[in-house]
Formats: sequence, structure tokens, C-alpha cells
Amino acid sequence: MASSGYVSGQIEVVYKRASFTSEQDAIARSVSAARGTEQRQLDFPAAGKLVQILHVEPGTEDAALAVLRANPVVEQASRTAVRHLLSTTAAFTNDPLFLGISVPASPPLYQRPNYGGQWDMHAICAANAWGYGNANSTAQTYPGALGGSNSFPIAIIDTGADTTHPELTSHIIYAESDVGGVTTVGTSAVTDTDGHGTNVAGIAAAIGGNGFGFAGVAYNAPLMIFRVFPNTNCGTKGCDAQGSDVGLAIQHAVAQGAKVISMSLGSPSADSAEETAVAAAVRAGVVVVAASGNESSSMLDYPGADPGVIAVGASGLDDSTSTVTETVASYSNYDASHPATWGLVAPGGTASDANDGDTYHWIENLYTSQAADSSSFCRPDPNVATGQNDCRILIAGTSQATPHVAGAAALLLSVGVAPSNVETLLCNNATNISNVRQGCGRLNVYKAMAAAVGDPSP
Repeated sequence: MASSGYVSGQIEVVYKRASFTSEQDAIARSVSAARGTEQRQLDFPAAGKLVQILHVEPGTEDAALAVLRANPVVEQASRTAVRHLLSTTAAFTNDPLFLGISVPASPPLYQRPNYGGQWDMHAICAANAWGYGNANSTAQTYPGALGGSNSFPIAIIDTGADTTHPELTSHIIYAESDVGGVTTVGTSAVTDTDGHGTNVAGIAAAIGGNGFGFAGVAYNAPLMIFRVFPNTNCGTKGCDAQGSDVGLAIQHAVAQGAKVISMSLGSPSADSAEETAVAAAVRAGVVVVAASGNESSSMLDYPGADPGVIAVGASGLDDSTSTVTETVASYSNYDASHPATWGLVAPGGTASDANDGDTYHWIENLYTSQAADSSSFCRPDPNVATGQNDCRILIAGTSQATPHVAGAAALLLSVGVAPSNVETLLCNNATNISNVRQGCGRLNVYKAMAAAVGDPSP
């Protein structure tokens, strides 16, 4: 292969097909004059063209081209250009639960291990998206897509997070609680006794490539943790958060430099403080993502319904027959008034109830070690020599769908997509799963990244 970008010793000749029979001798003579040998032909009868691929002695290409171009039956003659691969390859990590390496089973259901890998990450083609930051890829690399100096912080506004979890601890750059209008800064302020916040943080950005546990969508993105839910005296169902506290957390997240805000929370009621904070965040160039809601409603929950927010519903797998298909979870809210433009769906699971025994109806990811029942969810990972506690849970909801999109947004920002263009890019490249409640489609982070970097053939 020549360094100039052409194949050494190879020429392409385009002949006119008019009066082709009478031109065969001329074609043969032209090949002989060029001192070439035919390798193959590509015939285009409808266009009246015949393309002949010739081999000539390397170094004689220009002389051969001059002879060929002088032949009246030759329409065009040129060297064969090299086309470098622009499409990325999958950058699979060594995280055992991403790959699907099994670990010993132990009932009940929430303790069962992941045997098939993170189906949700495979469904959205996350590994291929990561390939754009893969140093071993033949495609153009974008290191920011996997973190580093060009990574974009994701703020998780939720029940806090387990800041000691080995999949999160090194990526948490800021922590704050905003409960009852009181702001407290520091990792101790975001202790997660519920597990919900730890779970969604893991889906968005669990550390990848560390040979342990899971990989998040934007697995090297910095995390900001904001706790807006009380964590004491809440009973088994947890506590409610105040919309005003959510608005405060949004405001502080923007001030601290968050570029994506992920909120797996909501209700059918609007909140003025929250909506005002959302609007300010969007004006500041922050991508705001929120859950559509779990009420099986044809209307979105807030803040997902607030202007400027990317609302996310839940998709899942339907394996009730021999043909596995994708669907929108029955509980997932959508906006019947704007069926194609309200937002999009992402993997959130299709569990029928708490006793659903099909692990592919759930999303499996991180859980907190700070809950009262943590011993049921945390155990040594046999794939890690240090025996670190691997806390994980099976869970489903639009809450789980939302951080998939938040992570995708962070990846898009990292390769130069403007915040105002993120939703358009996600929607234009979403996968159609043929469901009226899917919005613009199901998240496909690979196709969105391919479009962002100008890859013509993902």
C-alpha cells in the first residue's frame, strides 16, 4: 500500500458501454498498451459503464494511466484509493458483570448473579460507543469519550450514593445534601441508606476496565452526588423529596460545574422552584435528563415534563416467545399529546412484580453497603483477588432508564456536541422498536456517537 493513500500497482478503468462489442478489441489493446493484467470487472449496464480493475507493475502507474486516458473508449482512468476504516469497533471492558462472567448463585432473587452480562449496555451498543475512545481502535479516537481532561461531570440528584463503593469512589468529585432547604457539603452528607441513588449512579458511570463489577455508560465521567431525600426514619419505602430541594440541588449542581443532570425522580405535580432551576440550567448549557414516571400514564411526570428536559421512559425485553423482542415497559409513562417528540426510552426492565424470576426483566447494577439490609446484597466478588464487597441489586423502572441517557449525553458532550443538540442527536439516531409509547425511539448511544464524530458507516 502506497503511503500516498493509493493501492500500489492497481488501476481502475471506466469504459463507455456504447457499441460494446465493437470496442472489445480496443479494450484489450488498451490493457496491453498499459502493460497490465485484468483482475476483475464491475459491470453497470444501467449506467452504460464497465469498470475494469487492472494490475500494473508498481511504479509504472502514471505511465499506464497516460496510455489508458489516450484511448477513446476510456472514459476515466485512475489509481485505486485507500479507504481507512472510520467505523469504531467494540471496546469491551474486563468488568466481569459487563461481560457476563458468572458468579456463584445464592437465592433469593435479588442476590442472583448476572449470567448474561449487562444486557442493557449491549442493547444500546455501549461498547461500540466506547470504541471511539479506544486507543487500540483503527478509527479516529476521542479520549474524552472515556473520561480524562475532556470528560463532562454528571450530577446525580437522588438518595445520595455509597461513596465507598469501589465502582464509584474515585470518580466522585463533589457531594452535597439539600434536604429541607438545608445544604450540607461533603461525602458524609450523601450517605445512601436507600440504594436507589447508588444504583442510578452506577448505571450512568460505574468505573469501567477495572476488572470488577459493572461498567457505566459514561464509565470514566466524574460524578457529583446530590442527596435530596431524607435518609432517617423513612421506613421501608423511603421518603419523599421536596421539589424545592430538587430545585436547590439543580442550582448548586450548575454552580459546581455539572454538565449533565440526571434525575430519577418525579410525580404528576409541577413544582415552580424546580421548573425555574431547570430552565436556568438549560440556559447555562447543562443537559437535564429526568424519568418519565412509573404510573402507566399517558402524561409525563415532573420534572420530566418541564420544558428543556430530556424525558426518559423504560424499555425492556419481551422473551415470552422464542423470538426475543424489545418493548416499552407497561408501567412507563409517555406523552400521548406529543407521541413522537416527548423524549425517548432506554433500558429500564419489564419486571411484572417483585417475584418475577426472569433476570432479563431487570436491570442489574450497584447497590449501597450503607443500607440496613446491605449484607443481603453485598458479598465478596470471586473474580477479584482482594475479595472486595460487590454490592448489587436487580431493579427496574424509568429510574433505571434515565441514567442510561444521562451517560449517553456525557459521551456526546465529550466529543464536541453542543448541549442544545444532544436530544436531537439522540432522537435522530434512536432505534425504532415499533411501540407507540417509545417517543422518538430506544436509545442507541453508538449510532448517536457515530453521527457526532462523522462516522459514515456505523
